[in-house]
Amino acid sequence: MDIKSLLFLPLPLVAACYGGERYNTGECPAGETCSTLTPKGLQFIGNELAGELSLSGPRPTAIGGTQAVALQYDRGDGVTIALDLPYTADDNGGRGITVAGTSGSQVTVRGAGSFSNYLRILDEDGLLMDRKELTGAALSTMELVPVDYEAIPADMPLAWAKGTRKLAVALYGDVQTSTGPRAERLVDTAMQLSFAGAQRTNWDTLQIDAQVGSYLIGVTAGDKPAAALDFIVVDHADSVAVQQNAPSTISPNNSTTVCFSAVSGSRYVAGLTWTYQVDGVQTTKGDGTLQRNCIAVSTAKTTGTVSVSAAAGGQSTAMALTVGAARTTGTNPAHIVSHAIATEGDRAAM
Repeated sequence: MDIKSLLFLPLPLVAACYGGERYNTGECPAGETCSTLTPKGLQFIGNELAGELSLSGPRPTAIGGTQAVALQYDRGDGVTIALDLPYTADDNGGRGITVAGTSGSQVTVRGAGSFSNYLRILDEDGLLMDRKELTGAALSTMELVPVDYEAIPADMPLAWAKGTRKLAVALYGDVQTSTGPRAERLVDTAMQLSFAGAQRTNWDTLQIDAQVGSYLIGVTAGDKPAAALDFIVVDHADSVAVQQNAPSTISPNNSTTVCFSAVSGSRYVAGLTWTYQVDGVQTTKGDGTLQRNCIAVSTAKTTGTVSVSAAAGGQSTAMALTVGAARTTGTNPAHIVSHAIATEGDRAAM
C-alpha cells in the first residue's frame, strides 16, 4: 500500500480506546485468573504521534525501537488514575513486543518482530489485572510531515515556509493484519534526531527556526542505519491554485469547503499563512489553525455565484461557486487528512 494513499482516508473522530481486554469486555479473559484489585481492568496509553487524531491504544512499535505504555485504572469511585498498585509486566513470549523495563505506572516495551502479543499486567500474586495485545512492525520508510493538519495533495513533495516551524519525523511500516499487511505509522521513542539549532519538543517533533535553503535532518530509528531527510525552506510560493476535485457549485442556503495549494517548484509549501475572501468577507488562517489551506464557504443565496479568493506566499487565485440545486462532491477536509496527517515529505527508503 502506498503511504500517500493514507492521505485520502476519512478523518477519524473516534472515542478513546485505550482499554485492555478486561476493561473493554467487563469480563476476565478466557484462560486467565483475574485480580480483584482491578475489577474494571486497565487502560494502556501509548505515545502520541504528532498530528495524530485517532485516540486508539498504543500504536505499533518499530522493531528495535521503544514505546512507553502508561497504565491507568478506575480505583472504584469512577476516577481513573495512574496505576499505584504493585505489579509485574509479562510479554507472553514477546514475538511482537518485549518488556524492556518498568518505572512507576509506566511499562517500556521494545519492538521485537512483525507480530502481535499480549502485554499482561499481573498483581503480586500473579493474577491478571488486565492484558492488551500490542504489535511490533518493521520500519520501512520515514519522512518529514507538518504538525498542523493541512490538506496536501498526495502526489506532492514538501517545502516549508520560512519562520518558526514545528515538524515531525513520521515512521512507517507494514503491520500484519488478518487481511494482510497494512501501512501504518510506528512509534520509536528512542529515535535520534539531529539538526543544529532545532529544539526537540516531543519524541517525534522538532521546532526549527527555518531559514531559506536546503538542509538535511539526521534520523536514526528502529533497527535501521542512520538516514537523512531533505528539509527545503522557501520564502515565497510560485503559484496558488484551487486543488483538484474542488467543488464548482454550492447548494442554496448551504455550505461547502474549498482547499488550495501553494507551490514552489514542484513542492507544496507547508506552514504558510492564508488569507481568504468569500463574497468580500476576509478570513486569515495561520499557525495552529486546522486546515489552514481550506476555507469553509457558506451562503444564504438561492441563485447566482459566491466569489472565493485565496492568497499565500505572495501569490493568489480566485474562483466562483455557482449556487445550484445540486451539490457537487468536492474537496472536504474530512476526506483529505487521515489520522496520520499529511504524508508528503521527502522519504528515506530503508
